[in-house]
Amino acid sequence: MKRMFALLLSLTMVFSLTACGGGNEESSSGGSEASGETITIKLPHCYSEGHPLTDTLENFFKPELESRSGGRLTVDLYPNSTLATEEQIYEGLRNNTYEMGVVGTIFQDRIPSVATFQLPFLFSDFDQAREALYEQDYGQQLIGDVASLGFTVNGIVPDGFRVMTLNRKAESLADLKGLKLRMPNLEVMVKIGECLGCAVTPMAMTEVFSALEQNVIDGQENPPSTIRTQGWYEIQDYLLVSNHVFTSLFLCVNSAFYDSLDPELQGILDEVIDETSSKIWDSAKEQAQADLDFMDAEADIEVYYPSDTFKQEMIDATASMYDDMYATCPEVEEIVTAIRAIE
Repeated sequence: MKRMFALLLSLTMVFSLTACGGGNEESSSGGSEASGETITIKLPHCYSEGHPLTDTLENFFKPELESRSGGRLTVDLYPNSTLATEEQIYEGLRNNTYEMGVVGTIFQDRIPSVATFQLPFLFSDFDQAREALYEQDYGQQLIGDVASLGFTVNGIVPDGFRVMTLNRKAESLADLKGLKLRMPNLEVMVKIGECLGCAVTPMAMTEVFSALEQNVIDGQENPPSTIRTQGWYEIQDYLLVSNHVFTSLFLCVNSAFYDSLDPELQGILDEVIDETSSKIWDSAKEQAQADLDFMDAEADIEVYYPSDTFKQEMIDATASMYDDMYATCPEVEEIVTAIRAIE
Protein backbone atom coordinates (compact mmCIF):
# COMPACT_ATOMS: atom_id res chain seq x y z
CA MET A 1 0.00 0.00 0.00
CA LYS A 2 2.80 2.46 0.89
CA ARG A 3 4.50 1.86 -2.48
CA MET A 4 1.24 2.71 -4.23
CA PHE A 5 0.88 5.86 -2.09
CA ALA A 6 4.40 6.96 -2.98
CA LEU A 7 3.84 6.37 -6.71
CA LEU A 8 0.52 8.17 -6.77
CA LEU A 9 1.86 11.10 -4.82
CA SER A 10 4.92 11.36 -7.03
CA LEU A 11 2.55 11.80 -9.96
CA THR A 12 0.63 14.43 -8.02
CA MET A 13 3.85 16.26 -7.18
CA VAL A 14 4.73 16.46 -10.88
CA PHE A 15 1.31 17.98 -11.52
CA SER A 16 1.77 20.33 -8.57
CA LEU A 17 5.04 21.70 -9.86
CA THR A 18 3.62 22.14 -13.35
CA ALA A 19 0.48 23.87 -12.16
CA CYS A 20 2.23 26.14 -9.69
CA GLY A 21 5.21 27.08 -11.80
CA GLY A 22 7.56 25.15 -9.47
CA GLY A 23 10.98 26.43 -8.66
CA ASN A 24 12.44 28.12 -5.63
CA GLU A 25 13.22 31.78 -5.34
CA GLU A 26 16.75 32.79 -4.50
CA SER A 27 17.07 33.34 -0.76
CA SER A 28 19.70 35.07 1.31
CA SER A 29 18.23 35.12 4.81
CA GLY A 30 20.21 34.95 7.96
CA GLY A 31 23.75 34.64 6.69
CA SER A 32 26.25 32.13 8.00
CA GLU A 33 25.94 31.73 11.74
CA ALA A 34 29.22 31.65 13.60
CA SER A 35 29.68 29.00 16.26
CA GLY A 36 28.42 30.20 19.63
CA GLU A 37 26.41 33.10 18.20
CA THR A 38 22.83 33.47 19.44
CA ILE A 39 20.39 33.13 16.55
CA THR A 40 16.82 34.41 16.91
CA ILE A 41 13.99 32.67 15.08
CA LYS A 42 10.92 34.82 14.42
CA LEU A 43 7.91 32.50 14.19
CA PRO A 44 4.55 34.17 13.45
CA HIS A 45 1.24 32.33 13.17
CA CYS A 46 -2.50 33.05 13.23
CA TYR A 47 -3.66 31.02 16.23
CA SER A 48 -4.74 32.39 19.61
CA GLU A 49 -3.62 31.58 23.13
CA GLY A 50 -5.17 28.30 24.24
CA HIS A 51 -5.11 26.77 20.75
CA PRO A 52 -3.24 23.39 20.73
CA LEU A 53 -0.72 24.67 18.20
CA THR A 54 -0.06 27.85 20.19
CA ASP A 55 0.31 25.95 23.45
CA THR A 56 2.65 23.34 21.97
CA LEU A 57 4.88 25.96 20.35
CA GLU A 58 5.03 27.94 23.60
CA ASN A 59 5.38 25.07 26.07
CA PHE A 60 7.40 22.56 24.06
CA PHE A 61 8.92 23.80 20.81
CA LYS A 62 10.42 27.03 22.14
CA PRO A 63 11.91 25.72 25.42
CA GLU A 64 13.12 22.45 23.87
CA LEU A 65 14.83 24.12 20.92
CA GLU A 66 16.49 26.70 23.13
CA SER A 67 17.61 24.06 25.65
CA ARG A 68 18.90 21.48 23.18
CA SER A 69 20.81 24.12 21.23
CA GLY A 70 22.47 25.34 24.42
CA GLY A 71 20.95 28.77 23.90
CA ARG A 72 22.38 29.17 20.41
CA LEU A 73 18.83 29.19 19.00
CA THR A 74 16.15 31.37 20.57
CA VAL A 75 12.52 31.63 19.47
CA ASP A 76 10.26 34.69 19.38
CA LEU A 77 6.65 33.58 18.92
CA TYR A 78 4.02 35.90 17.45
CA PRO A 79 0.56 34.27 17.79
CA ASN A 80 -2.89 35.42 16.68
CA SER A 81 -1.70 37.38 13.60
CA THR A 82 -0.02 39.96 15.86
CA LEU A 83 2.90 40.17 13.44
CA ALA A 84 1.43 39.00 10.15
CA THR A 85 -1.58 37.44 8.45
CA GLU A 86 -1.21 33.99 6.90
CA GLU A 87 -0.66 35.53 3.46
CA GLN A 88 2.02 37.80 4.91
CA ILE A 89 3.65 34.86 6.70
CA TYR A 90 3.79 32.95 3.43
CA GLU A 91 5.34 35.90 1.60
CA GLY A 92 7.66 36.63 4.53
CA LEU A 93 9.01 33.09 4.47
CA ARG A 94 9.73 33.39 0.76
CA ASN A 95 11.36 36.82 0.93
CA ASN A 96 13.42 36.03 4.06
CA THR A 97 11.53 38.25 6.50
CA TYR A 98 10.80 35.34 8.86
CA GLU A 99 12.92 32.35 9.79
CA MET A 100 9.88 30.17 10.52
CA GLY A 101 6.11 30.36 10.29
CA VAL A 102 2.91 28.32 10.30
CA VAL A 103 1.00 28.19 7.02
CA GLY A 104 -2.09 26.12 6.30
CA THR A 105 -5.07 26.45 3.97
CA ILE A 106 -3.32 29.06 1.84
CA PHE A 107 -1.38 26.26 0.13
CA GLN A 108 -4.62 24.99 -1.43
CA ASP A 109 -4.42 27.55 -4.22
CA ARG A 110 -0.71 26.97 -4.79
CA ILE A 111 -0.23 23.21 -4.55
CA PRO A 112 -2.86 20.92 -6.10
CA SER A 113 -1.78 17.98 -3.93
CA VAL A 114 -2.72 20.00 -0.82
CA ALA A 115 -6.09 20.83 -2.38
CA THR A 116 -6.63 17.11 -3.01
CA PHE A 117 -6.39 16.34 0.69
CA GLN A 118 -8.85 19.10 1.52
CA LEU A 119 -11.65 17.90 -0.70
CA PRO A 120 -15.00 17.81 1.14
CA PHE A 121 -15.83 14.73 3.20
CA LEU A 122 -12.65 12.96 2.07
CA PHE A 123 -11.89 11.57 5.53
CA SER A 124 -14.48 9.70 7.56
CA ASP A 125 -12.78 10.30 10.92
CA PHE A 126 -9.66 11.66 12.60
CA ASP A 127 -7.88 8.29 12.72
CA GLN A 128 -8.19 7.88 8.97
CA ALA A 129 -6.82 11.39 8.42
CA ARG A 130 -3.89 10.73 10.77
CA GLU A 131 -3.07 7.45 9.04
CA ALA A 132 -3.03 9.08 5.60
CA LEU A 133 -1.29 12.34 6.47
CA TYR A 134 1.06 11.30 9.27
CA GLU A 135 1.57 7.54 9.36
CA GLN A 136 1.62 6.84 5.62
CA ASP A 137 3.72 8.41 2.85
CA TYR A 138 1.21 11.12 2.02
CA GLY A 139 2.40 13.58 4.65
CA GLN A 140 6.04 13.36 3.62
CA GLN A 141 5.09 13.84 -0.01
CA LEU A 142 3.02 16.90 0.86
CA ILE A 143 5.99 18.25 2.81
CA GLY A 144 8.09 17.75 -0.31
CA ASP A 145 5.53 19.60 -2.42
CA VAL A 146 5.51 22.51 0.03
CA ALA A 147 9.31 22.54 0.00
CA SER A 148 9.15 23.12 -3.76
CA LEU A 149 7.90 26.64 -2.98
CA GLY A 150 11.11 27.51 -1.16
CA PHE A 151 10.78 26.00 2.32
CA THR A 152 13.32 23.52 3.66
CA VAL A 153 12.01 21.90 6.84
CA ASN A 154 8.31 21.29 7.33
CA GLY A 155 6.25 19.46 9.90
CA ILE A 156 2.67 18.67 9.00
CA VAL A 157 0.16 18.91 11.85
CA PRO A 158 -3.64 18.74 12.06
CA ASP A 159 -5.80 21.82 12.05
CA GLY A 160 -8.69 19.38 12.21
CA PHE A 161 -12.20 18.87 10.93
CA ARG A 162 -14.03 22.11 10.24
CA VAL A 163 -17.48 22.77 11.70
CA MET A 164 -19.97 25.62 11.34
CA THR A 165 -21.30 28.16 13.81
CA LEU A 166 -24.60 29.72 12.74
CA ASN A 167 -27.17 32.27 13.87
CA ARG A 168 -29.99 29.98 12.77
CA LYS A 169 -30.30 26.21 12.93
CA ALA A 170 -29.65 24.28 9.73
CA GLU A 171 -31.12 20.77 9.62
CA SER A 172 -31.17 20.23 5.87
CA LEU A 173 -29.36 21.44 2.78
CA ALA A 174 -32.29 23.76 2.11
CA ASP A 175 -31.61 25.51 5.42
CA LEU A 176 -28.09 26.42 4.24
CA LYS A 177 -29.31 28.08 1.06
CA GLY A 178 -28.43 31.77 1.00
CA LEU A 179 -26.78 31.66 4.42
CA LYS A 180 -23.94 34.22 4.55
CA LEU A 181 -21.05 32.02 5.60
CA ARG A 182 -17.55 33.32 6.14
CA MET A 183 -14.93 31.07 4.54
CA PRO A 184 -11.27 31.59 3.62
CA ASN A 185 -10.83 33.21 0.22
CA LEU A 186 -9.44 30.02 -1.30
CA GLU A 187 -10.79 28.21 -4.34
CA VAL A 188 -11.51 24.84 -2.70
CA MET A 189 -13.10 26.35 0.41
CA VAL A 190 -15.24 28.83 -1.53
CA LYS A 191 -16.40 26.07 -3.87
CA ILE A 192 -17.47 23.90 -0.92
CA GLY A 193 -19.61 26.73 0.43
CA GLU A 194 -21.15 27.42 -2.96
CA CYS A 195 -21.97 23.74 -3.50
CA LEU A 196 -23.76 23.75 -0.15
CA GLY A 197 -25.84 26.70 -1.33
CA CYS A 198 -24.29 29.28 0.98
CA ALA A 199 -23.62 32.90 0.10
CA VAL A 200 -19.87 32.60 0.70
CA THR A 201 -18.38 35.72 2.28
CA PRO A 202 -14.57 35.61 2.45
CA MET A 203 -12.85 37.82 5.02
CA ALA A 204 -9.79 37.87 7.26
CA MET A 205 -10.03 35.99 10.56
CA THR A 206 -9.40 39.23 12.43
CA GLU A 207 -12.67 40.63 11.03
CA VAL A 208 -14.90 37.65 11.83
CA PHE A 209 -15.89 38.49 15.42
CA SER A 210 -17.23 41.95 14.62
CA ALA A 211 -18.90 40.67 11.43
CA LEU A 212 -20.75 38.00 13.44
CA GLU A 213 -21.62 40.46 16.20
CA GLN A 214 -23.06 42.98 13.73
CA ASN A 215 -24.83 40.31 11.65
CA VAL A 216 -22.82 41.14 8.57
CA ILE A 217 -22.50 37.36 8.21
CA ASP A 218 -24.75 34.54 9.47
CA GLY A 219 -21.96 32.17 10.39
CA GLN A 220 -18.47 30.88 9.81
CA GLU A 221 -16.63 27.56 9.66
CA ASN A 222 -13.39 26.52 11.37
CA PRO A 223 -12.05 23.73 13.57
CA PRO A 224 -13.46 23.67 17.14
CA SER A 225 -10.21 24.85 18.75
CA THR A 226 -10.16 27.97 16.59
CA ILE A 227 -13.82 28.70 17.30
CA ARG A 228 -13.25 28.36 21.04
CA THR A 229 -10.05 30.40 21.26
CA GLN A 230 -11.43 33.15 19.02
CA GLY A 231 -14.58 33.39 21.15
CA TRP A 232 -16.97 33.15 18.21
CA TYR A 233 -19.15 30.62 20.04
CA GLU A 234 -20.13 33.38 22.47
CA ILE A 235 -22.06 35.29 19.80
CA GLN A 236 -23.56 32.42 17.77
CA ASP A 237 -26.61 30.32 18.57
CA TYR A 238 -25.79 27.00 16.89
CA LEU A 239 -22.72 24.87 16.17
CA LEU A 240 -23.19 22.27 13.44
CA VAL A 241 -20.58 19.50 13.66
CA SER A 242 -20.51 19.12 9.88
CA ASN A 243 -16.89 17.90 9.65
CA HIS A 244 -17.07 18.93 6.00
CA VAL A 245 -13.32 19.15 5.44
CA PHE A 246 -10.11 18.23 7.27
CA THR A 247 -7.37 20.83 7.07
CA SER A 248 -3.68 20.62 7.94
CA LEU A 249 -0.99 23.10 8.92
CA PHE A 250 2.67 23.20 7.98
CA LEU A 251 5.57 24.24 10.23
CA CYS A 252 7.77 25.97 7.66
CA VAL A 253 11.39 27.08 7.75
CA ASN A 254 12.96 29.60 5.39
CA SER A 255 15.44 27.79 3.12
CA ALA A 256 18.26 30.32 3.33
CA PHE A 257 18.01 30.47 7.11
CA TYR A 258 18.09 26.69 7.39
CA ASP A 259 21.08 26.46 5.05
CA SER A 260 22.92 29.05 7.15
CA LEU A 261 22.81 26.80 10.22
CA ASP A 262 25.62 24.36 10.93
CA PRO A 263 24.75 20.64 10.63
CA GLU A 264 24.39 20.24 14.40
CA LEU A 265 21.79 23.01 14.68
CA GLN A 266 20.00 21.74 11.59
CA GLY A 267 19.71 18.33 13.23
CA ILE A 268 18.41 19.81 16.48
CA LEU A 269 15.83 21.90 14.62
CA ASP A 270 14.69 18.89 12.56
CA GLU A 271 14.36 16.79 15.69
CA VAL A 272 12.35 19.33 17.67
CA ILE A 273 10.01 20.06 14.75
CA ASP A 274 9.35 16.33 14.35
CA GLU A 275 8.61 15.91 18.07
CA THR A 276 6.40 19.01 18.07
CA SER A 277 4.38 17.58 15.18
CA SER A 278 4.00 14.28 17.00
CA LYS A 279 2.73 15.98 20.16
CA ILE A 280 0.12 17.96 18.26
CA TRP A 281 -1.13 14.87 16.43
CA ASP A 282 -1.30 12.91 19.70
CA SER A 283 -3.51 15.50 21.40
CA ALA A 284 -5.59 16.87 18.52
CA LYS A 285 -8.46 14.36 18.47
CA GLU A 286 -9.16 14.60 22.21
CA GLN A 287 -8.70 18.37 22.18
CA ALA A 288 -11.28 18.87 19.43
CA GLN A 289 -13.84 16.85 21.38
CA ALA A 290 -12.97 18.70 24.60
CA ASP A 291 -13.54 22.02 22.83
CA LEU A 292 -16.94 20.89 21.55
CA ASP A 293 -17.88 19.64 25.02
CA PHE A 294 -16.77 22.91 26.61
CA MET A 295 -18.78 25.06 24.24
CA ASP A 296 -21.84 22.83 24.61
CA ALA A 297 -21.70 22.92 28.42
CA GLU A 298 -20.39 26.39 29.19
CA ALA A 299 -21.88 28.60 26.51
CA ASP A 300 -25.33 29.52 25.26
CA ILE A 301 -24.84 27.67 21.99
CA GLU A 302 -26.46 24.44 20.82
CA VAL A 303 -23.90 21.92 19.58
CA TYR A 304 -25.51 19.34 17.31
CA TYR A 305 -24.68 16.80 14.60
CA PRO A 306 -26.34 16.54 11.19
CA SER A 307 -28.80 13.72 10.66
CA ASP A 308 -27.70 10.93 8.32
CA THR A 309 -30.00 12.39 5.66
CA PHE A 310 -28.55 15.90 6.04
CA LYS A 311 -24.99 14.56 5.99
CA GLN A 312 -25.68 12.65 2.78
CA GLU A 313 -27.24 15.76 1.23
CA MET A 314 -24.02 17.67 1.89
CA ILE A 315 -21.89 14.84 0.49
CA ASP A 316 -24.02 14.65 -2.65
CA ALA A 317 -24.01 18.44 -3.10
CA THR A 318 -20.21 18.60 -3.08
CA ALA A 319 -19.57 15.43 -5.12
CA SER A 320 -19.05 17.44 -8.31
CA MET A 321 -15.83 18.82 -6.82
CA TYR A 322 -14.30 15.36 -7.13
CA ASP A 323 -15.31 15.13 -10.79
CA ASP A 324 -13.74 18.52 -11.43
CA MET A 325 -10.51 17.47 -9.72
CA TYR A 326 -10.39 14.16 -11.60
CA ALA A 327 -10.84 15.97 -14.91
CA THR A 328 -7.90 18.24 -14.13
CA CYS A 329 -5.69 15.59 -12.53
CA PRO A 330 -6.88 12.03 -13.27
CA GLU A 331 -4.45 10.35 -10.86
CA VAL A 332 -6.26 12.00 -7.95
CA GLU A 333 -9.07 9.44 -8.31
CA GLU A 334 -6.66 6.64 -7.42
CA ILE A 335 -5.39 8.61 -4.42
CA VAL A 336 -8.93 9.19 -3.16
CA THR A 337 -9.73 5.49 -3.58
CA ALA A 338 -6.58 4.53 -1.65
CA ILE A 339 -7.38 6.94 1.19
CA ARG A 340 -10.94 5.67 1.53
CA ALA A 341 -9.62 2.11 1.76
CA ILE A 342 -7.75 3.03 4.97
CA GLU A 343 -9.52 1.54 7.95
